Amino acid sequence: MYIDNKTVLPPKPLPGRDDSVPHVFVGDEGFALQTYLMRPYPKTGIINSARKKKFNSQLSRARRVVENAFGILAMKWRVFLRAIETDAETADWIVKAACCLHNYIITRNNTREYAAMETEEQDQPIQALLNTRPTNRRSNTAAFEVREKFADYFSRL
Repeated sequence: MYIDNKTVLPPKPLPGRDDSVPHVFVGDEGFALQTYLMRPYPKTGIINSARKKKFNSQLSRARRVVENAFGILAMKWRVFLRAIETDAETADWIVKAACCLHNYIITRNNTREYAAMETEEQDQPIQALLNTRPTNRRSNTAAFEVREKFADYFSRL
């Protein structure tokens, strides 16, 4: 994982594996596959592949968890309902502060009302995430290799 061409999180092996994989973001079909961003296999390419279906299922599951967590933050901290128009360092502090406040409230509040979301709300996309647009749809060989490593790992679970 890189920010400003500096390694933030070095690659590491998946549990029970020897070869390292990079930490990745979870994306959908709207984004190009990158070494740092995993997207599902195309639906047409998974018809006869249980391995690829399993990868897509695990990726979708991870994406729902991330979107739900972000949705909880966005509903309580309205700053996340639109693009944060500030420099990256300030945006980073805003996200960290919201996470700390969220965790503090959860530990001090005996009820789960703060984090509760209705079932129908859980599958609704967050407006701030809808406006993201990919800039380049080309993927390189290294990105495909990373996805294959994850697919191999998930197929053995």
